[in-house]
Amino acid sequence: MQLWFLFLSSVFFYAYWSKTFVFLLLFTVVLDFYIAKNIYYAKTQRVRKALLLTSIIANLSVLGFFKYYNFFADSLNGLFHLGGASAEVLPILNVVLPIGISFYTFQSMSYVIDVYRRVSDAHAHLLEFAGYVTLFPHQISGPLVRHNQIVPQLESSKTYVFHADNFWNGCYFFVFGLAKKMLIADRIAAVVDPLVMNMAGASTAEAWIAMIGYTMQIYFDFSGYSDMAVGLGLMMNIQFPPNFNSPYKSQSITEFWQRWHITLSSWLRDYLYISLGGNREGAIKTYRNLFLTMAIGGLWHGANWTYVIWGCFHGVLLGIERFFKNRGWHVISNKYLSWTLTFFLVCIGWVFFRAHNLEQAILWLQKVFFLNGKVSWDITLIPLKHKDRFFASMGIGLLAALFAKNTWELKFTPSYLRAALLALMFVICLAYMGEESPFLYFQF
Repeated sequence: MQLWFLFLSSVFFYAYWSKTFVFLLLFTVVLDFYIAKNIYYAKTQRVRKALLLTSIIANLSVLGFFKYYNFFADSLNGLFHLGGASAEVLPILNVVLPIGISFYTFQSMSYVIDVYRRVSDAHAHLLEFAGYVTLFPHQISGPLVRHNQIVPQLESSKTYVFHADNFWNGCYFFVFGLAKKMLIADRIAAVVDPLVMNMAGASTAEAWIAMIGYTMQIYFDFSGYSDMAVGLGLMMNIQFPPNFNSPYKSQSITEFWQRWHITLSSWLRDYLYISLGGNREGAIKTYRNLFLTMAIGGLWHGANWTYVIWGCFHGVLLGIERFFKNRGWHVISNKYLSWTLTFFLVCIGWVFFRAHNLEQAILWLQKVFFLNGKVSWDITLIPLKHKDRFFASMGIGLLAALFAKNTWELKFTPSYLRAALLALMFVICLAYMGEESPFLYFQF
């Protein structure tokens, strides 16, 4: 009965956004559950492979249409226009992107692939699997959890018994995640968004402020959401894996991807990089697989060439690091210099991730690298009403991201004082609710 209530609540949560697209979510659930079950009981490898391909093609076709049709049509039309064609080859459609489709599609596909690889049995009951895919705390923007992490918890009777420590830890994660979003990310966004919109008129200083600012904004926005999801899960006795581990403390791009969006990184490694051959077929193919994995990971984030370039940029950096590592070369032995270079490269990558198009990204980087022919340190584009809060949030954000322990490393012990401080922080966050911006990963 409790699982039915949890499932129906999650369906209602999604249907509150769209009564139509909730059926697309349920279609994915039912399709992959029964395909996985048939793969498990199939007698021949040929049938198993055919069923796997059916799941992959069906899922990627749905994801491809809703998320990438207009991107593909626009790119194809652009190519034909360059060749002299005047008419559109493919029409641009008014396609609405179903919220969370990238996350629940990947989660559902991973289950089918695990059953095909014989690393998991097929689940006996549809309700448990449906509860895993639709579970509302991670339904919209992750973490990108695996079925073998969640389904056993949904099947356990202990999950549906109140646990005081889990509840208080859940409150801690939820309130700290909300504070990351409302008090840091949104305060930074109030300045970064106008600067990016007016990048053509931005000064050198403002280009740098926008780059460092967005680096902080996206971290506190998405890690804040992930902490809130973890907190909601803990309140219900459901354990989600960590999604961030102080990524801006990394001393290499390889380490960065072991700390940033951990659940996506591990998904890309296990289901894409390894499927492409991993590092089993020689150095050249290893570099190719790294590059393709990151390029596809970039495209997963959005239907824009800027995301693809961001992914390719990281793929090239990962390949370079692997090249040096294989030869035992240590180009930078000082950990502070390694961190500085890594952080700067990550910031450059975020320029492509945030820019609306390639032209804007190039203009932005020209100003960052003093290549636009005019160096100016004015900060006239920053709105005066947001300036103080912006620099205060940036200072707190930089200190927290670079030097402080993260929410997973801090041990929360319930007490009246801590409860009062959490309540105060929650009230302060509520005071900013009228000025909030959407979570950045909602668009992915």
